Amino acid sequence: KQWYQRRVAITAGDTTFHLLHRFYICLYSEFSIFLRRGFVAWRLDVKMNKQLLVVIALVGIAGAYQCTKRETGQYKYVTSAEGWDHCDSNGLACCYYINGTVIIFSHGYNNGSYNPNTHCEYVIDLDPECDIVVCASMDFSMNGNDMVSIQTMDMNIKWTGNKKPFNSRVHGHKASIRFTSGPDAPPEGSKWSMGIVCVPKTEYKSVCEVCDEIAEQQGNGPDGDNILQPIN
Repeated sequence: KQWYQRRVAITAGDTTFHLLHRFYICLYSEFSIFLRRGFVAWRLDVKMNKQLLVVIALVGIAGAYQCTKRETGQYKYVTSAEGWDHCDSNGLACCYYINGTVIIFSHGYNNGSYNPNTHCEYVIDLDPECDIVVCASMDFSMNGNDMVSIQTMDMNIKWTGNKKPFNSRVHGHKASIRFTSGPDAPPEGSKWSMGIVCVPKTEYKSVCEVCDEIAEQQGNGPDGDNILQPIN
C-alpha cells in the first residue's frame, strides 16, 4: 500500500477510467524497475562469474607449471652432497658447491631445454694451487634476456641472450657462476654446459688445449639428469 500511495495520488475529479489507467502505469513502472534491477544483478553475477573463471584459470596455469623432470617425476626439494635444487610454482632455484674438475650441465639438458624462472648459483672452490679454466660448450644456447655470469674477487663477466661465453682462464681458485632465466619458456634447444677445469698454477696450458681435452665428453651430455659430471 505504501508504494501504491506513493505512486498514485488520488485527486478529486478522477474517474474510474483515469484511476485504472494510472494504476496500470504504476504497476508497469514498478515491474520495469524490478526487471532492470534483476538484469543488472544478472549482469553483475555473470561478470563476477567470468572474473572467477579467470582466477581459476590463472590458478590452474600456475598449478600446471612444469619444473625440472627427473626419472622419478616432478620434485619439490632435492639435496645431495654437491648442493640442492628447490622447485615450486615460482620457478627453479639451485645452489651447487664445486671443489673439483667437473662439467656443469643446465637443468633439463637431455629434455631439450632448461626451465623458465631459473635462479642458480654454482660456487667453485678448487685447490688453492689451481687456476680455473672455464670451457663453454659448442651448443651453448640461451633465450632472450637469460643470463650467465662468472664472478671472482677481481672480475665479473656477464653474457645475456644469444651471446655465447668465451672460454677463459680465471686467475684464482675461487669463483661463482650464476645463471638466471626469465618467465618465458625457452625454445627447444636452449641448453648449455660449462667445463670447470683445475689447471695447476705451475703448469702452463693454453685455454684452447684445456677445453679441447674435455670437448668430447662435454659434447656427449650428462648421464641422465646429472647436473654435475666429473671429468674423466
